[in-house]
Amino acid sequence: MKNDDLRADRDEDLDHFVPRNQTKRSSGLVWQVALGVFLGGLALWLVQLAATSLYAKFLLGTFTFGG
Repeated sequence: MKNDDLRADRDEDLDHFVPRNQTKRSSGLVWQVALGVFLGGLALWLVQLAATSLYAKFLLGTFTFGG
């Protein structure tokens, strides 16, 4: 176990790698993150609004079960 060679061999195919254009991908990522933050905040606000409404109905005693 002590003398095992665990190092990985280098791949020769890396010479043919061509990177993508970084500007278009990073711009799309910015929009995706911004949209996710906006929609997440909107969903959180809606849940908070519903919870506040239910809490107010419970406090006022106007919440009815089953219609």
